[in-house]
Amino acid sequence: MVTLKDVAEMAGVSVSTVSYVLNGKKKVRPATLKRIEDAIDALDYCPNLLASSLKTNQSKTVGVVVSDITNLFFVDILKSMEEELAKGGYCMIICNADNDAGKEKECLRRLLSRNIDGLILIGTGDSDLSGYRKIKLPLICVDRFADKRFFTVRVDHILGGHLATQYLLKKGRRNILYIGNSRYGFSRERCQGYEQGMMEAGLSENIKVLDLHTLKSEEAFQKTCGLLKKGELFDAVFGGIDYFAIGALKALLSQGISVPEEAAVIGYDDIAPAKFTYPELTSIAQPKKEMGKIVVQYILAMIQGEKVEEHERVLKPYIAERASV
Repeated sequence: MVTLKDVAEMAGVSVSTVSYVLNGKKKVRPATLKRIEDAIDALDYCPNLLASSLKTNQSKTVGVVVSDITNLFFVDILKSMEEELAKGGYCMIICNADNDAGKEKECLRRLLSRNIDGLILIGTGDSDLSGYRKIKLPLICVDRFADKRFFTVRVDHILGGHLATQYLLKKGRRNILYIGNSRYGFSRERCQGYEQGMMEAGLSENIKVLDLHTLKSEEAFQKTCGLLKKGELFDAVFGGIDYFAIGALKALLSQGISVPEEAAVIGYDDIAPAKFTYPELTSIAQPKKEMGKIVVQYILAMIQGEKVEEHERVLKPYIAERASV
């Protein structure tokens, strides 16, 4: 088995120098760094992280609990986080809670048993976080409701809901249907922004909310079809997530309603499939890559013992304009 000493001998440096370079604790001259990197490649050296963690009490691993691993919005954030963690020599272990509070607790137990250095909670959960207060590890919440005990990175969803509604109103739409799921805080905030926009336009009597029980396109499709068959009138649909908007888009087209000529559709999250619907889906975009970077910057700072004074970072959404409005 190749050791640190073997790498040091081939590179012509001390063992401590190689160790410092690998741990990011010391900068060396470019020529020296290249010799170390060449030696690592030639010997196919792989650090023994388990042995290192026993010495330093750090595993170089961050645990991540995501509410729904199938949600492409979360996948984009995870990808950004993984890229940033790798730059710092860290990796992550992901657990899928499947939007279930019981599974989330089980995920937490499994992760804590693996000597992780920090914990990140991503997703739609509105569950009681009081149990996490006993955890002494650095902890960050992403896109979920949390108290000031936990640092949170999120987007201003009230603003996002307002942006979507204003955009539709500027396009001449007046009877706007909002599709959401009031079980989740993000959906309630987006609906709040929608209602504010409608009331500001003097259209409070036109406010119409379709409250679903899932976060699936299938239910949005079925319920929107049901409204159309009952003769409900609306000239625009605001899907509280892109999955709802995609379901509604299919429902409108299936009932012979042209988009955007007869009815406009806008979503929220700007997931990759939004670019491949027909017509392409306009969506309120969240800065997913930026979110991932910020989360990693803060969790690594906390792991390194830095004190974080603020309790949240709130980012602004923006409109990704396409052909559905």
